[in-house]
Amino acid sequence: MKIVEIFDSIDGEGIRTGQPATFIRLAGCNLRCTYCDTAYALFGEEEPCEYTEMTIDEIVSKVNRSYNRVTLTGGEPLVHKDSVELIKKLMDIGCEVNVETNGAADITNIPRDDKLFFTIDYKLPSSGMDDKMIWNNFLNLKPCDVIKFVVGRDEDIKLMIEIVKKLRKVYQEMPHIFIGAVYGMYDNSDLVNVILNEPALFDARLQVQLHKIVWDPDERGV
Repeated sequence: MKIVEIFDSIDGEGIRTGQPATFIRLAGCNLRCTYCDTAYALFGEEEPCEYTEMTIDEIVSKVNRSYNRVTLTGGEPLVHKDSVELIKKLMDIGCEVNVETNGAADITNIPRDDKLFFTIDYKLPSSGMDDKMIWNNFLNLKPCDVIKFVVGRDEDIKLMIEIVKKLRKVYQEMPHIFIGAVYGMYDNSDLVNVILNEPALFDARLQVQLHKIVWDPDERGV
């Protein structure tokens, strides 16, 4: 598998914010979001990417077993044909696995147990990738999963609210909803006002990228 980096840090987003985890960042992505903050993990003809080829056993050996939390990220980790096997191996050794996925890779074929949850983006118009979302992904989530919305401009708000309302008609118990701003492009206080005034979002949570507050926003491996 093509590994960009493996490091220990705190989770900067989502339901494990502030908790230590081992991050496994895989190379490659099937999207090209306008605001991508991990462009160094992309590769293509015009996107040279530094990565190391590692076997699943080599990857698993790098996990810090002191806390047994893994965040599998990218790029898009699910574009790798061996990602399901890696997830299974991590769960087999007792790790709680958070798969950060972009909404445009099929998650429905991944075996689930209580050691796995998804943090799945719903890409909004400012990403330039909103037409790539696989709607079926968002209909097959569990209450432990996270749907993440990243807002870059005002028009994103309308679609986000529409999507949440549609999902509330499907689920008896909703996945967690996290809402964040594109770093440097949208004001968090404006998002707070949206959450306070839109009933569909009353149980949503504002998300800040904690790692960009603790460290330099462009620093890697933290």
